[in-house]
Amino acid sequence: MTRIRMQVVRNLTISFLLTSLVVLAILAIGQLTQLLRQVASGQLPLSIILRLLGLALPTLLVMVLPLAFFFAVYLVFSNLYRSNEMVAIRSTGTGLSGLLPPVAVVAAGVFCLELILSLSWAPGAQRELQSESVRLANAAAEAMLQPGSFTNLPGGRVIYVGQAVGKNSHRFQEIFLSVAQGGQLDMATAAYGEVKPAQDGALTLVLVDGQRYLGQPGKDGFKVLSFARYRVLLDNQDTTGGVEPGGINWSSASLPQLVRQLHGTGMRFAVTELEWRLLWPLALPLLALLAIPLAYSEPRGGGRAAGMLVGILFLLAVNNIVVYVKEHMMNGGMPVFPGLLWVLLLILAVAAYAFFRRSRDLPMLPAWSGRSAS
Repeated sequence: MTRIRMQVVRNLTISFLLTSLVVLAILAIGQLTQLLRQVASGQLPLSIILRLLGLALPTLLVMVLPLAFFFAVYLVFSNLYRSNEMVAIRSTGTGLSGLLPPVAVVAAGVFCLELILSLSWAPGAQRELQSESVRLANAAAEAMLQPGSFTNLPGGRVIYVGQAVGKNSHRFQEIFLSVAQGGQLDMATAAYGEVKPAQDGALTLVLVDGQRYLGQPGKDGFKVLSFARYRVLLDNQDTTGGVEPGGINWSSASLPQLVRQLHGTGMRFAVTELEWRLLWPLALPLLALLAIPLAYSEPRGGGRAAGMLVGILFLLAVNNIVVYVKEHMMNGGMPVFPGLLWVLLLILAVAAYAFFRRSRDLPMLPAWSGRSAS
């Protein structure tokens, strides 16, 4: 590798690392501010906040790496143009195409990291984050139960628990529950109850050996039902919380689980999620190719904001298109093939066109008006 190419690789690597930190800080500052408020109010300890933030980082990095690499390529080539180094490089017979190999070297490493993040690390971190969130919600729900007092639960329910059985026990004696359902009374009593997690992760209070009273005594429809066990959801967590169409949380589903669904009833959702996860790794080298012509500026020209602004607007448009297409694919409004792949073709077409024009020192837009005037 020539000295010029080694310099490009070194500058691009340093710029990418610095840009990644900046973009990650910008995207994470909103979540960090909200979490720090909970620390200041005493709702959560700092150790839990740091753990939640750490679990959220892989998901953020899936979006950060393509953006950071785009900006890194833009900044490196913009400096080459502004410092007249590009003129010197071309005088050696090396054009823009000759600078693609060093860019590809760095892009290959970033691509592998982005692919691992998108397919494995980010979904796994989301599953851990959801489990931690459920655990914290369960702890808060369990803390609402105060022996010897009435407690208002979400959904207009009122519960009374008697004395706890044993020290730091999850069992309570003399349980009373009142639920208002459309004006109809639904009450239950039990000899004792025990706090247990349900299969979906929600925290429940299991009433044992009790009776339910449906309706009002002396009126039609009044019933008294005996039960051996009766589960009561303590928090306001939806039992399908986080579950997307198809009955699976696709954003946090593991790769083997998605592959199994390719031949099942959730084929459309699995294909959509796989295309979504592969989109940004595949788009990363295309965005780098687009950044090279956008970075062009005259050596003594104005600032470099124009090309960066065009790139940011293009990235925002692509992101909105991707979100729109994914939503309609999930709802069955669009076919899964080509699905999100046509967005990659759009990026490829724009990047290839811009690079072709710039490598031949042609303006981005053909001067049709000038030709017609002549």
